Amino acid sequence: MKFLVLLLVCSAAAIGQSPVQLPDGPGKDLVEAVCTACHTLERVAAKHATKAEWQDKVLEMLQEDPDITQQERDRIVEYLATTFHPLPKININKATAKDLETVLDLAQKDAEAIVAYRADRGNFKNLDDLKRVPGVDPAKLDARRERLEF
Repeated sequence: MKFLVLLLVCSAAAIGQSPVQLPDGPGKDLVEAVCTACHTLERVAAKHATKAEWQDKVLEMLQEDPDITQQERDRIVEYLATTFHPLPKININKATAKDLETVLDLAQKDAEAIVAYRADRGNFKNLDDLKRVPGVDPAKLDARRERLEF
C-alpha cells in the first residue's frame, strides 16, 4: 500500500502537479493508506461533510473490505469529520463585500459587485437572482451554492 501512495506522489510530481498534503492529526496515516487505494488526496480533501455524512460515505466505500476493522473505520471517520467538516454558510443578503470575499473565496471586484447590485436592486431571493450580477461568473456561484443562504 505504501508503494501505491509513493507511486501516486511521484506520478503527480512528474507531471508538474504538487500533491495535496493532508493536515496532521490522529488517523491521517490511515486515511492516506486506505482512501488513496481508490481516490486521490485531492478528491478526499475537496469533500466537506458532517460526521454522520462521513460515516455514511466510509460505510459505503469500505462495506466490502473485510481487511479494515471497525476501529480503523472509526478512526478514518473521526479524522475526516474533524479535518473536513462542513464549510460555513453565509447570508448573501447580509454579508459585507469583505465577508463574501473571505468566506466564499471570491475576488474583491466580484464581492463588491454583489453588494452594489444588492444595494441597488434589493435582496436576492435565490441563486438565479444572484447569477444576474453583471461581471460575476455564474459557475463560481454554482460551485459555492451549498454555502449560500438567502
